[in-house]
Amino acid sequence: MFQTLKRAVRIVVISVCLLLTVFVALYVYIYKSDPVFRTIKDKGGFSFSVLLYDENGAFADRFDSYQIIYNCKNKLLKVLSVNTGAVVFKKRERARSLKTLFYENSKEDLGVAIDKFYLDLHEVIDSAASSDFYIKMSFKAFNDVFGGDKNIKSLLAVNEFENKDLESLNCLETIERVLYLAPYRFFKIQRNYKYINTNIPKISLITLILRIKKQKPKIMFCEMPVKYGRTRIDPNKQDIKEFLDKIYYSDTDINEKNVVIDIKNASRQPRMAEKAAWLLRANKFDVLDWGTFPAAYDKTIIKDYRGNFTQALKIAEILGAGKVIVSYNPSVYVDINAIIGKDCKICDNLDKKGAANDKH
Repeated sequence: MFQTLKRAVRIVVISVCLLLTVFVALYVYIYKSDPVFRTIKDKGGFSFSVLLYDENGAFADRFDSYQIIYNCKNKLLKVLSVNTGAVVFKKRERARSLKTLFYENSKEDLGVAIDKFYLDLHEVIDSAASSDFYIKMSFKAFNDVFGGDKNIKSLLAVNEFENKDLESLNCLETIERVLYLAPYRFFKIQRNYKYINTNIPKISLITLILRIKKQKPKIMFCEMPVKYGRTRIDPNKQDIKEFLDKIYYSDTDINEKNVVIDIKNASRQPRMAEKAAWLLRANKFDVLDWGTFPAAYDKTIIKDYRGNFTQALKIAEILGAGKVIVSYNPSVYVDINAIIGKDCKICDNLDKKGAANDKH
């Protein structure tokens, strides 16, 4: 009996020592060799780009590009969603969109197409196209890595959008869902790492996602400023520069007081914009106007035109619903536009009177 107990204790001690050795070795690797850890230590954050493209038509030629910076101190993940429908101007060539040029070049060589895309992107957003790290993969590879989650599968299954708002909402929810995944799902990266084109080592890629997830950051999802013409979408160079200087690279909101709000009812429920307006006014917000939105939205969208991200989050909190999208456009006459979707539930005294009358 004593020998059996002694042997069991020895096994436990050896197991604990092995685990400690593994953890120490992993810590030493991360501290000395992990490029992400070193970048965070030197800069207090890091930047990376994500490029998702279609290889075999399964995702209807969808083409997503994101430039991302993360400030570890503020726990703020800023995602710049590149409008790949925007045109690129080249001498002696007809202006064509980033997406069109990429898929034309990819027919000959995918690697060359990716390299040319980032050169074109630099023309559009200048130095914001540069980053510490990159992740490039097909939607199929992305689906293989994260597709075990039903929510991500359903988000990726949507390829056609009624407007840019709903496309941006889909992208934002996909990013959020990746961060909400259970930790064990991230280890699928080990099996699918060979399908990911990245300069981040395998173990570093896993620890990067887990590190961000652990900090539970706020996600500031930003649309690239553009001008919509009759036949094409042009990058708005002036607004892009202002957006990068005032919002993307800034650590503070532009203005945290006296934002002017416009409210639109996209819920198809009566009086929702009016009820939202009075609720926000009761919370000291300046609501300029309210009305009806031409489309029906399932989810509420808060569009921030000036860089008042903190205020936009407060509005979503008061309404009890809403995803914030930074759509920088200083020419819009209001600071924030709240588009009320079906997920927003607000009751007021008129609702209560109506319910009482129904009982009689």
